[in-house]
Amino acid sequence: MHYCVDKNQEWEVVEEGHICRKIKSYDNNLMVVDVSFEDEAVGAEHEHPHEQISYCLDGIFDYSIEDKIYRLEKGDTIFVPKGLRHGCKLLSSKGRLIDIFTPYREDFVNVDEK
Repeated sequence: MHYCVDKNQEWEVVEEGHICRKIKSYDNNLMVVDVSFEDEAVGAEHEHPHEQISYCLDGIFDYSIEDKIYRLEKGDTIFVPKGLRHGCKLLSSKGRLIDIFTPYREDFVNVDEK
């Protein structure tokens, strides 16, 4: 998917009532995902073989990488090396992150659409 018109795209529910996402443009090497959080949502700790950058569009998050906590506020970014455990907790009522992955997250898309 090389071109995405935001108003034509629906939010995909990741966690009912708390976390939704829109997968934006991507190819085999790069992916951009818009993630919306509400009501003290927690992005569960996990790890994956992708490098990731998270950009805070709105809200306040405690973002963990391994055993260290970083505070992210609007305009802040964080880099997550591949294979490290990470997650986040929303501290404000609402928040949004733009997540950028390399390579793309095959587990986020229907491979038949690619």
